[in-house]
Parts: sequence; structure tokens; C-alpha cells
Amino acid sequence: MMIFSRSIKRGIRTLNARRQVLLQDDISGSGKDIQWRMHTNATVVTNGTSATLELAGKKMQVSILNAPSGVTFSTAKPVRYSSDPALPTGGTDPSNDGVTVLVIDIPAGTNSIQVLFNPQWPDMNSNQFVTPPSVSIDNWSLMSHNQ
Repeated sequence: MMIFSRSIKRGIRTLNARRQVLLQDDISGSGKDIQWRMHTNATVVTNGTSATLELAGKKMQVSILNAPSGVTFSTAKPVRYSSDPALPTGGTDPSNDGVTVLVIDIPAGTNSIQVLFNPQWPDMNSNQFVTPPSVSIDNWSLMSHNQ
């Protein structure tokens, strides 16, 4: 008899004097594909494992670090899936005009998805951003992502 242990852990932390944000999902033993989704009012341009978000003249680079094979960003419309829970009787979905969904399709199995958010600060050059080490959430500590 095989017993599969399934878990999803999420960690979020600031890096580089709070100028960058790392969001990480450690997924173990998923028996089916999973979709990571982020809703935004920004204009989104994807390019493989990176995306550029722009809103009101401000930009942010978003990257999937150490992406599993074939895992990239895509975009979708902000609509309810047929598999989503039903709305309460008489309920309706609000309009999502101007909203784009940034999507990562994650294959079944065990994966660590690290998404790094780099706002484009006016006083910061691209070479000042850091790329954090890959550390499982179970091993995160106050010092685990120091360079």
C-alpha cells in the first residue's frame, strides 16, 4: 500500500532592505496540476519565466526562479471556472474590467515555485537587485536568504 503525503506551504519575505519580495510555494505530492494565479490591474507582458507589470507609469519585473521544466508565465481573463465553488443564491460576480490574471501552470508532483518581485525603483539599478538562494520553506530562518 502506498501512502502519499500532500502538502502546500507558502512563504513570503522581503529582501534587499525591503526593496524586493520573494513569494514561495513548496508543493509536495500533488496528484494533479495546480494553477498559481495573481490578479492585477497592471498591464502584463510575459516572456517565459519573466513578466513585466506596468501601472500608472511604474514598472515591476516578476520572475520565476529555478522554474521546473516547462513552467512559464501566461495570462488569463479574470473569470470564474466551472470547477469553482458556486456563488450564494442570487449572488453575482463583480465586474473585473481592467484586471489581468498572471498565471503559472504547475505540473503534478513535488515542486518549489519561487516568484521574485522587483519593483523598478527610480534610485536603483538592475545590478543592485539580488537573486536569493533556493531554500525550502522548512529551512527558512532570519539569515537563510542573506547574500
